[in-house]
Amino acid sequence: MATSKCAKCDSTRFEMKENTPSGTRLKMQFIQCASCGAVVGTTDYYNVPLMLKELAEKMGFNLLT
Repeated sequence: MATSKCAKCDSTRFEMKENTPSGTRLKMQFIQCASCGAVVGTTDYYNVPLMLKELAEKMGFNLLT
């Protein structure tokens, strides 16, 4: 299997960093190179699928059937 590498510095170490993009109030998780900080992706701050599953369970829905 191939090893993911940073396009800027070729490092193979990555980390998640919380940040709020300017002009917004939304928190995001940035996936970035642990060496140079180049951003390679983003994800929502909150785990939306888990939140929906927990809400459905509280409402009595069984999502596995």
